Amino acid sequence: MEYLLLIIPVTLILVIIIRTVKFKPIITATMKKKHDIDENHAIESLSSMIQFKTISNPDPSKVDDAEFVKFRAFLKSRYPKIHELASPQLFDRGILFHIKGESCEKPVVFMSHYDVVPINGNWRSDAFSGKIENNYVYGRGTLDTKSSLNAIMEAVEHSLSNGKTFKQDLYLAFGGDEETYGTSQQEMVAYFKENNIKPYLVLDEGGAIVSKIFPGVIKKAAVVGIAEKGFMNLKLTAKSSGGHASTPPKNTTLTMLSNAITKLNNHKSFKLKLTPPVKALFEHIAPYSNSFFIRMIFANLWIFLPIVKLIAKSSGGEFLSLFKTTQAFTMASGSEAINVLPAESSIGINYRLRPQEGSSEVIERVKKIIHNDQIIVEADDVSEVTTISKIDEAYQIIEKAISETWPEVIPTPYLMIATSDSRHYHSICEHVYKFSPMDVSKADLAKIHGVDEDISIENIINGVKFYLNIIDQL
Repeated sequence: MEYLLLIIPVTLILVIIIRTVKFKPIITATMKKKHDIDENHAIESLSSMIQFKTISNPDPSKVDDAEFVKFRAFLKSRYPKIHELASPQLFDRGILFHIKGESCEKPVVFMSHYDVVPINGNWRSDAFSGKIENNYVYGRGTLDTKSSLNAIMEAVEHSLSNGKTFKQDLYLAFGGDEETYGTSQQEMVAYFKENNIKPYLVLDEGGAIVSKIFPGVIKKAAVVGIAEKGFMNLKLTAKSSGGHASTPPKNTTLTMLSNAITKLNNHKSFKLKLTPPVKALFEHIAPYSNSFFIRMIFANLWIFLPIVKLIAKSSGGEFLSLFKTTQAFTMASGSEAINVLPAESSIGINYRLRPQEGSSEVIERVKKIIHNDQIIVEADDVSEVTTISKIDEAYQIIEKAISETWPEVIPTPYLMIATSDSRHYHSICEHVYKFSPMDVSKADLAKIHGVDEDISIENIINGVKFYLNIIDQL
């Protein structure tokens, strides 16, 4: 019996060590693929695109449609071969090109958007100058995401001009209202459904090449979104008869909501769960860690997952959000005068839903936690979690193109925390991937929707080559 008690822990330790030793990356040597492209044409094209003030706004009266029209006219003059073979269809401000291939059985969709967010803060130069200096192109939309649109158009135009044909139909789907959660891409998806077009592969913005993504991993990683978290805005409203602040009741609309916020903030209702996209991320990236301890943990999640969850809870931020539905209190309203009791008060809460958790489930949980029938709970702007795209031959097309463009980086699937227009395509495609072909730092990421947005010329050129490396496989 004593020997048996000893054998069990020894066996467990041996299993953990063996699994850790075997937990190694599968390294395949890939050579950087060369393409003879007109680099100046690509740089100047993006510079020109930036000069169009295609600013989205939730208020349609504040949108300058003329700028969007001029942008589309620029595309026509700049890319004659594409327009010769594909007359663009308009869906609101969205543009759809259809380039016919030898077969329509497995069509491919390249996505981007050409609308941008308004200017904020103090820029060191004109945000729509498209200025080229110090090996950068400067201006709103360089990172988000006229750069990917530019790369797509340059790559496709280059291929067609060199006499290449496509085995499958190719669609170029460019939204014109992504920044305001518009409907142009939804209308395109409806068009695909109506015409029984079922894309084999869809590629949109999303992940990128980033540094220090995982403990002990020195190499940069190219993170490719295979799913997106959902999002939902909840409005909690409390009403009363109001009155003068000199004779307040014990509970007002504000105190009721304050109690609700406190309950929601303190309640441990949103459980951490290892979902398939996050598991895929760990399986692809953790073997590259130079820490034996880290590899041991992630090679044996069957026993160490509770430790990983504790690390996530203590570190917070993006790592924690990979595991759970997040809750952010963002807006509040009450009385407009400091000496008047509010007749109506409200708070706004933004939820980002993890895979395998739906909006209705969260709403019911919120109601149960606050436990107050006097508070009205209303959902707004709901987008459920997307399906999870397959990691198979279609994913390997993206992976190979990344390796042929940046041989030194680690391609890996991941769960996208933000949202993109490609979420609409999950209803018609099993292979929807989110990757922006650029190598970005934390400082670069801060410029997205921020001040002094710019992109390196190296990223512009590599973006074109990345799409060419996909096209060569098509």
